[in-house]
Amino acid sequence: MKYFVIIALLFFTDNAGLWAQVRLDRQQCREMALENSKQMAIAGKEKEKAVYTLKSVRAGFFPRLSATGIGFYNQEKYSYKLKGGYLPTYVPDGQGQLQPNVILDPATGRPVIGADGKPVFKEYAFLPDIGIKIGMRGVYLAGVQLEQPVYMGGKVRAAHQMARTGEVMAEENVRFNRSEILLQVDRAYWQMLRVQEQVGAAKAYREVVKALLQDLRNSQEVGMVSNNDVLKVEVKYNEAQLMLQKATNGLILSQMDLCRLIGLDLNTRLHLSDTLPEATSTGLPDAGGNVEQRPDYKLLKEEIGLKQKEINLARSEFLPQIGVSVGYGYGGGLELNGETDASASLNAMASVRIPLFYWGEGRNKIKVAEVEREMSQLNLEKSAQLMELEVASTRFNIQDARTRIEMCRNALKQAEENLRISKAQYDVGMESLSNLLEAQAQWQEAWSQWVDAKAMLQLSVSEYLKAVGGLE
Repeated sequence: MKYFVIIALLFFTDNAGLWAQVRLDRQQCREMALENSKQMAIAGKEKEKAVYTLKSVRAGFFPRLSATGIGFYNQEKYSYKLKGGYLPTYVPDGQGQLQPNVILDPATGRPVIGADGKPVFKEYAFLPDIGIKIGMRGVYLAGVQLEQPVYMGGKVRAAHQMARTGEVMAEENVRFNRSEILLQVDRAYWQMLRVQEQVGAAKAYREVVKALLQDLRNSQEVGMVSNNDVLKVEVKYNEAQLMLQKATNGLILSQMDLCRLIGLDLNTRLHLSDTLPEATSTGLPDAGGNVEQRPDYKLLKEEIGLKQKEINLARSEFLPQIGVSVGYGYGGGLELNGETDASASLNAMASVRIPLFYWGEGRNKIKVAEVEREMSQLNLEKSAQLMELEVASTRFNIQDARTRIEMCRNALKQAEENLRISKAQYDVGMESLSNLLEAQAQWQEAWSQWVDAKAMLQLSVSEYLKAVGGLE
């Protein structure tokens, strides 16, 4: 019985030195890891990008208002001349219509034709040459334009739907990265607890061997045991020392790994509030979902919807497009023969674009998008089967871990009882030293296996929850 008292004292005494250090539980480690993770930060930025993209695309449904201003300066002034000359005249008839003022032949009543083959007019008006001077020193134009797409072949609607799908995918990507990080933290957390208990087991085993070694040395001094027996126990004690050293180094490494994940200095001393539970309840954890709740499954499913919208977008490029616009402008500064003027104007425009023939470009683009959608569908079906296989595997792992805990608990009890009997018989000379050492080694191995089984059960539960999309 004294061996088990020694074990308990060593285990709790060893951990007492850590209480003054950073004390954390699993939930705190998870929260710190999520805050520290660059992977989560990137996923958060991708979600933020998707939100802004959706807002940007949504603006395509509304009119666009723009203002323009133009200023122009040209130092040169341009001069032009409109050549004048003699112009024929016209007179009104009885109905008020203007008729050529030509000379009529009295005999025939027809116009007199001149030598050039043209009618001869009674009178000609003289038009002098006209000079035109244009100056553009300070021409300006300002206006506003309102544009509204009426029908763009479904392009704006398809782009908006794609942006909304992108936002949903960004949210699922955050969930996916969160589950990955939580699983990493759980692994590191349970690993540290496992190694921590292994250190306690190794220390207890070393102390048991040390106590036996001390008893043998005392007996050797009075000639009750041989030097060979002492050497055998010394070898076992050295092995126990090495085992403890390896376990201690493993504890330091597991502690550093957990510190890395939660954002603490790697040399920070941690004390974990939890212990490895011995839960052996039947049934599976209440995950509240299946593979269809997994974020990576939803990502693949949303990708299929995104490919369908890409088909609609490709089709919209080759459908009629209609738009209207209205504008108001004001301009001036143009100088004509020394005079300038400014005026305002209102304009309206409607445009229609109807694609007619593009040598099969539109049809082929749509076919490409359809093939990509079919590829995404096949990828989802393949991945779903692998996910189902993963769920089954993690479910069996939980069952195996529970069975192993029961077996290891029974084996530990048997090893403890065997060690107690072997020590009692050895004390009365009915047991060999080799058998006692073997009983001690079996006891240490049984304890180590029991600790591993408890840690494996907790890790299996985390892996199962992640496999069904319930690791939160």
